[in-house]
Amino acid sequence: MTTALNPAPTPKPPADDVYVLPAHLTAGMNDRGPRFSDDVWELRAVLPRTRMGTRLDFTGFVAGEDRQTAKEYLYSRLRHPSGRTGLPMKPTAAREELAMFARALRDLRALEAPRLRNVERHHLTAALALWKRESVHTAAAMVRLLQHVAAHGRFLTRDRLGLVPWEGRSANAVAGLSKPAENTTPRIPEDAMRALLNAALFYVETASHDIFAAQEELARLEEQRSRRGKAGDGEVRHRLEDLIEQRRSVGRGLPALPRALAHTKPEARIIDGVVQAPNLRMLTLLLRAGHIHHQLPRILEAGQELGWDEGGLGTPISPWPATGRPWRPEMSPATLASEIVSLRVACWIVIAYLSGMRDVEVRELGRDCAFTEPGADGRLRYKVRGRVFKGRRLSGDEAEWVVLDVVHRAIDVLLRINDDPTHLFGYTGGPNVGYVMLRAVPGRLAVFCAHLNELFGTAEEPYIPLVAVQPAMAADSLHDAGVACHGPETPVDGEATGTRLLPWAFNTRQFRRTLAWHIAHQPFGVVAGTRQYKHAAYAIFEGYAGTSASGFADEVAADQTVAKLDYVEDLFHDWNEGGRSVGGAAQRVEAEFDRIRAETGDLPGVVSSPTRLRAMLKHLTRTLHPGMLNDCFHQAETAVCNKRAKSLGRPLPMLSMCLQCPNSRRSAVHLPRLLHARDQARQDFPDLDALPRLQQIAITEHLSSLTRLIAEIHDEGDGPA
Repeated sequence: MTTALNPAPTPKPPADDVYVLPAHLTAGMNDRGPRFSDDVWELRAVLPRTRMGTRLDFTGFVAGEDRQTAKEYLYSRLRHPSGRTGLPMKPTAAREELAMFARALRDLRALEAPRLRNVERHHLTAALALWKRESVHTAAAMVRLLQHVAAHGRFLTRDRLGLVPWEGRSANAVAGLSKPAENTTPRIPEDAMRALLNAALFYVETASHDIFAAQEELARLEEQRSRRGKAGDGEVRHRLEDLIEQRRSVGRGLPALPRALAHTKPEARIIDGVVQAPNLRMLTLLLRAGHIHHQLPRILEAGQELGWDEGGLGTPISPWPATGRPWRPEMSPATLASEIVSLRVACWIVIAYLSGMRDVEVRELGRDCAFTEPGADGRLRYKVRGRVFKGRRLSGDEAEWVVLDVVHRAIDVLLRINDDPTHLFGYTGGPNVGYVMLRAVPGRLAVFCAHLNELFGTAEEPYIPLVAVQPAMAADSLHDAGVACHGPETPVDGEATGTRLLPWAFNTRQFRRTLAWHIAHQPFGVVAGTRQYKHAAYAIFEGYAGTSASGFADEVAADQTVAKLDYVEDLFHDWNEGGRSVGGAAQRVEAEFDRIRAETGDLPGVVSSPTRLRAMLKHLTRTLHPGMLNDCFHQAETAVCNKRAKSLGRPLPMLSMCLQCPNSRRSAVHLPRLLHARDQARQDFPDLDALPRLQQIAITEHLSSLTRLIAEIHDEGDGPA
């Protein structure tokens, strides 16, 4: 339905000298920002440094009515809410809003509506069909934009919509976009994430020392060259001959041009990945000379004899653990600069993945963000101090994240390679550039992965494993989630299924999503994740973390059903072979197992019909919630957690509750975990006398509970709990 707007008084246009940004956004700043008459609005003063695209450029609009309308719309969006609810638009969304407004005008003109006031219902129908051909996400965004334009019509003086687009319907409903309950960002596959994280940790903990040593050697060589003064041609030639003889004696070639600079010598061949041309900068440093072009004939002659080697800096290179060989050839000034970039990306991966912070939160960290403080149990906690921006005020809110100690080591690495006085990820960009920020992280992740494949993989077996992707997921789900797998494709199951092996395309959202999934699948993970991710409620984190590998709803149901049925079948076989179980639900579940065994005719060691057995066990999966230390066959009317966790607004499993709960069952599958939990508790708290009295009591009771559970499964206790 499209409703005509009631005629409204024509508003006055904003004064040319009025400031675009509301006063409260620029309070305390020396600059109030752009004025309405400016054709380019620069918003950098109020946006985070990590924000790309801070300029609103109106010169692309035809001067006059179009440009004035675009300015008035953005001015109104920044100062007034749309309709009766909501808030004015944050400046962080202004650039995208302007781009969509320009597109809406172009598309409507192509549909023969030259001005907003000319738009009629059939124009909207045609525009919607045009946008939906691109994607339902695009259609929803454009519909939402037109609804905002209509809501701000009372502030537009030259041109405005004469109707309310799709009144009473949400943009998602108009576009046919159903918003899933779970986050749809794919979780990074286990093998790909393991390989990437291992390499990032290696860079932070090992390769960084080689890079620092190479930096120091390069600085020493440059300092030696600068203080030795200008050497004559004879002295340079003598040093060159000494260098050639030294390389000949150790069986090494002369320093070769880095592959990244091979385009500067297009005539040079590349043999085994080594450019057959000299690295003149490296040779200049080694010879402590101002320039050596006049020595080029002798250098080329020696290169023909000795060959060419990568690098030139003589610092030792640490071994890559998987092979025991150096993780890369020697470094040169150019490759050292490239490895510093790789080290920055590795630090980003370690901090982002092991904290759960968003990309903007990571890159907005200050140089003093790392700190430690003792926890309630007396152990040291490693923390990071930063700001949360999503859903908060423009400047963000202060927040803290608990992290592993390796995150602090990554921060220490960044403090050595970055020199920005305020931002951890800021560094000198070069002569006459000043400080710049690490940007375009998805692209840098792709380059880093390609570099890892080059260092540690082969053409047949890349270091970052290829991922099996179904055509439907690659074409629809991954695309809608902002993921574009690319690169060479390898068939997996042939043309019958169409499954392909593809390189995984990493983006910044996936790291936070993947960690959320792992946290949520640990005991008390939803509580921990809600706090770590700065979400307002448990349900928000549950939806964000998801329950399946990708988070897609159909996969959630399929994964849970199959996994639970496999698990119940394992429990049945353990019981059928004489395994012991204890807990409040043990007798009820075993009675059901006994009934099923009687109907199927199973004997210990024999299963007469696996298919029939699974069909009869399936109903148990409806109430089963597998746990680390016990399984819960949940019945709400008898669940202890339902009765004793009312203040939290949702059931919260706790070991002390499960001990006495009639829904709990423990068997041999839980024994190794119980033993590990008991041994870990003893290891973490060897001296209880040093702790406060209440903590001593709590830990002693916890150890006693674990010991009792272990004894029950071993049939050494007093019976089921």
